[in-house]
Amino acid sequence: MSTSLNVLITGASTGFGRETAQLLAADGHKVFASMRGVKGKNAEAAQAIEQWANDRSLSIKAVEIDVTSETSVNEGVALALEDAGHLDVVINNAGIVGFGPMEAFSIEQAQQIFDVNVFGSLRVNQAVLPGMRQRKSGLIIQISSVGGRIALPFHGTYNASKWASEAIGEGLHYELVSHGIDSVIVEPGIFGTEIFGKTMAFAKPEIGEEYAEFNKDQDVMFGQAMKNLEGDDAPKPVWIADAIKKLINLPAGQRPLRTVVGTVLTAGVSTLNEHQETAQREFLSDVGLDSWNK
Repeated sequence: MSTSLNVLITGASTGFGRETAQLLAADGHKVFASMRGVKGKNAEAAQAIEQWANDRSLSIKAVEIDVTSETSVNEGVALALEDAGHLDVVINNAGIVGFGPMEAFSIEQAQQIFDVNVFGSLRVNQAVLPGMRQRKSGLIIQISSVGGRIALPFHGTYNASKWASEAIGEGLHYELVSHGIDSVIVEPGIFGTEIFGKTMAFAKPEIGEEYAEFNKDQDVMFGQAMKNLEGDDAPKPVWIADAIKKLINLPAGQRPLRTVVGTVLTAGVSTLNEHQETAQREFLSDVGLDSWNK
């Protein structure tokens, strides 16, 4: 078993977050599984994950965090710090999706997507980084998406939020080196999780109807993808948890910046990452920052 660490995960009521909380707790870590509505809409999920841990003498505590609220984030992080003393690993997993023509989303909807996927992780990072910098140790994991590296038609609003999420993860990767803190990014392909049941419907269906190719091509693409999510060899959410566990267990300073996980809609992303890494190194060298090529 690896050294026991204190881990905070956002969006841990279902999907990647829940799978990761359970796997890391089983690996001996103290896990704070945060979610909205611990005593409300997610009360059953919070009780279930704590009971699962108690039945196995493992450590998972459900913590109330709504990443769209700075107050909620600060209070949730404070509770975790009061309990554990410090945080070793923070996993920014909370996210929402919205598919459809960008024109059909209202500005308020786009802001909502960014509030969760972008500003949510910024709020969490701001709350945990002072303690990590003081200890000169820590790991921040940004759960992005292959949609943060490539663009799909009718996914532009979601893609934009994930591209921003990628910039946060990579920016911190360089900025935190001197503080002994790692910032890395996990890029899942498509997995069969509950998030598909929470997809935001665009606010202007009359505009959506103007994009005749939307319904046709979207149905074809997702029809093919869904077929690949069936069967024993289909990608499973626990793959994300496994990838996170491997990153945690690697020595500090030796973790890869980006990790692609999955087999559905991941084609070409690893190759793109390799080319981007080369371009980034050349760019940093050209502006006199060779020492940051780590």
